[in-house]
Order: sequence, then C-alpha cells, then structure tokens
Amino acid sequence: MSDVPLDSTDGRSGTDLDTTPSVTPEDAFAALADPRRRTVVTALREHTGDTMAIETLVDHVVSQEAPSAATRRHVHTSITDVELPKLDDWGLVEYDCARSTVRYIASPLVEGLLAHIAENDR
Repeated sequence: MSDVPLDSTDGRSGTDLDTTPSVTPEDAFAALADPRRRTVVTALREHTGDTMAIETLVDHVVSQEAPSAATRRHVHTSITDVELPKLDDWGLVEYDCARSTVRYIASPLVEGLLAHIAENDR
C-alpha cells in the first residue's frame, strides 16, 4: 500500500492542498506574537469582502492604538513595509502593494490560535 493520498485534500472541508498554502506552527506563532500583527490578522479575518484597502486597514489599526497624525503615518509605514510583507511571506495574507490591497488566507491553525488568544485575553 502506498503512502500517497488518494486525493489532494487535507481532510478539512475538502481544501485542496495544491492551492491552499499551509502555515507552519512556527510561522503562526511568530505572526501572532506581535500585537500589531494580531490586530492586522484579526481585522482581515473579520472583513467581509475579498480584499481590504490598505488605508482601511491602517485606519482600523490606528483606532485600536493611540490615534494621532504622527501615529497614523508610523502605523502606515509599519504595516506596509514590515507587517504585511512578513504576513505574506508566512502565508497568512496576500499583499498586493501595487493595488494597495490585502487579503486574508484562512488557516485552521491561525484560527485556533486567535480563538485561544481571545479566550485568554478576557
């Protein structure tokens, strides 16, 4: 008997392994260890559209932190130059710098970690 699976799904709601990036536990923990990245991932996860405009995401993050003009510029730079590229590399988001949009890529591991974090933050 072969160890090769009969189909290309991972057993979780028929997700195709060939098109669904997998997030490693190390990457998930690294992504969610930073409070700003957690805010970014949570905002994207809760967004109802396919993609979110970067400016909308920045506005949301600023609303969660101390809002000021200087803070907004700092948050924008941090999100576009640091946080989103990292999250994209780890497979949690698709960041389109040219269009100034970002899309959350659902991951059961990340979903579980976010639920655990939210439960323990109460």
